[in-house]
Amino acid sequence: MNYLEFDIEDFIMDDFFQKWVKAPDEDSDKFWTQWILAHPEKKKEIDNAMHFIKKVDFNEKWTPSERAKMWSYIESNLEKDQSNYKKVRLKSNWSWLAVACSLIIICSVALYFYRFRTQETSTTFRETKKVLLNDGSVVTLNANSSIIYKNGWYANSNREVWIKGDAIFEVSKQEVNGEKIPFVVHADNLNVEVLGTIFSVSNRRDKKDIALQHGSVKVTDENNIANTVILRPGEGVSQSQEQITLIKQEIDTRYYTSWKDKITLFKQKSLAEIAVMMKEWYDINIIIDNPTLKNETFTGSFPTDSVDVFFVKLQKLYPIQVTKKGDNIHLK
Repeated sequence: MNYLEFDIEDFIMDDFFQKWVKAPDEDSDKFWTQWILAHPEKKKEIDNAMHFIKKVDFNEKWTPSERAKMWSYIESNLEKDQSNYKKVRLKSNWSWLAVACSLIIICSVALYFYRFRTQETSTTFRETKKVLLNDGSVVTLNANSSIIYKNGWYANSNREVWIKGDAIFEVSKQEVNGEKIPFVVHADNLNVEVLGTIFSVSNRRDKKDIALQHGSVKVTDENNIANTVILRPGEGVSQSQEQITLIKQEIDTRYYTSWKDKITLFKQKSLAEIAVMMKEWYDINIIIDNPTLKNETFTGSFPTDSVDVFFVKLQKLYPIQVTKKGDNIHLK
């Protein structure tokens, strides 16, 4: 690594430099101490980068575009503060002004970091969780699911959420100067844009399902903008590797949202599909020893905290033997 070519931004973004500033060990301390002694002309940049990292909670999960925005913001503030500094330095004590400018920059950047850094909320197996976003929208996460969103949504800024797993969104309406502010949920390549509604999104195993309860949403495939549909209440759309084209259809939304009420509801689901879903939601390994059973279907419900009820109902429907061996449940 040629650190001689680094500027302040490069030092701030460098993992090895960050680790030395935040948690130095013998090797990193020896390296940087010797390097600074050998290159005193870089000391000012090193000091500024160290000062920045120590004062601001740096988020390593930022995307490249978010980091670019952050640095553009820093540079614009530096230019403003340096300009102000030149105007008044002859009338002011230099050290006092330097500290004041430094504090202004740090406070501005800290606010920017808070607004633009991302936050992740997730659930474990058998857990559901409600998340209140700062615009008043509510997200209910199903088991083994997660969302990523930005800490700060202000004025006319975009409201965006990235999802893995299953979630129900209750989106608050937001307007600025009479214009509605969209709310967008990203499920890999699918973008679900809403203006105030209740809907569910499932994003698992390269298959996405969107079900609308209230309001309206626009679903767009960013890989093919022409592949777009508008959903009304009681309609849904799916996409998988086998079916790329978005085709809306009338659905019973209960089968997509019942987990919110601690009820698991299946309609004509094959046992093979149910085995996969049980693993994803409850971390239960179902082994279907008899291949002919895989295509048998199940329609019914059971409490999410009483999965054994499912196996009792299953045995009433089919001549199936259910046995538990270690962490696995065998069906034959």
